[in-house]
Amino acid sequence: MEHKEILVELRHLKKFFPVNKGIFKKTKSVVKAVNDVNLTIYKGETLGLIGESGCGKSTLSRMIMRLTAPTDGEILYQNQLVDLKHLTQFRRKVQMIFQDPYSSLDPRMTIGNIIEEPLRIHMKLSREEKKRIVLPLLEKVSIAEDSLKKYPHEFSGGQRQRIGIARALVLTPEFIICDEPVSALDVSVQAQILNLFKKLQKDYGLTYLFVSHDMSVIRHISDRIAVMYLGRIVELAKKQELFENTLHPYSVALMNAIPEPDPDIPTGKVRLKGELPSPIAPPPGCSFQTRCSKVMEQCRIECPSLKEVSPDHFAACYLYDCEG
Repeated sequence: MEHKEILVELRHLKKFFPVNKGIFKKTKSVVKAVNDVNLTIYKGETLGLIGESGCGKSTLSRMIMRLTAPTDGEILYQNQLVDLKHLTQFRRKVQMIFQDPYSSLDPRMTIGNIIEEPLRIHMKLSREEKKRIVLPLLEKVSIAEDSLKKYPHEFSGGQRQRIGIARALVLTPEFIICDEPVSALDVSVQAQILNLFKKLQKDYGLTYLFVSHDMSVIRHISDRIAVMYLGRIVELAKKQELFENTLHPYSVALMNAIPEPDPDIPTGKVRLKGELPSPIAPPPGCSFQTRCSKVMEQCRIECPSLKEVSPDHFAACYLYDCEG
């Protein structure tokens, strides 16, 4: 069996946001944005994280980066607990690329200053030393050297995302969290950026957590895929296994949502009905039971746990309960 080095591990990770009401802002309820997530990310792989908007993908990403403090649970990086004491060293090894390539770049700073900023924070380097680091990165992401004195508004969306990628790479990180980095781009530009991600991963030995709501994008970029629904992981498997042997009804619905090239060809696919339940008042039992065509009585009583149904293929569904 192939030995895999664990780079990032999430243990029972939770994030609950209080909902305050009334004059005295008393907490009446909580939004369970992330609810008891366990994940392992192996060195050198791309783990795709997919789900509808509001399922907790971005909150999970921000917790790993410690931009948002977890309510409970642990985040381990190379078997070391990530806490405030080691946060500076951690952020040199872990970087994040955000969804909107315009709002994530300071409009008052030149491109050169934006890319150099992590070096100014974490390292004491001369201007020439910083330039020797930055210029090869610009070439890697296909941005001209004379762009260093320009400002973000002078670039297209795809170029701005390339600049964001260069900024993330400047500290030579090991792990990069990509929070829907292509969703704001045109389809033709998306393909270019996705291919750039794959090339950089090969060149630098990077590990990615790639967040998206687009199954086609996830299929192109990922080695393994985790499906998230209302704060929980409901299925986890290698890419090929997930697409060839989809288990969870929600994962099946995501597969059915992939557009067909010819709209005139009947697909016979069953589309997902209903809206995502409110995370403030989720349904009892399985959170997907209100939209599931295969719901059973047990689903309405208790939430199923994520279990290994076949080798390296996990699902949280009573249809595949190994004990049932």
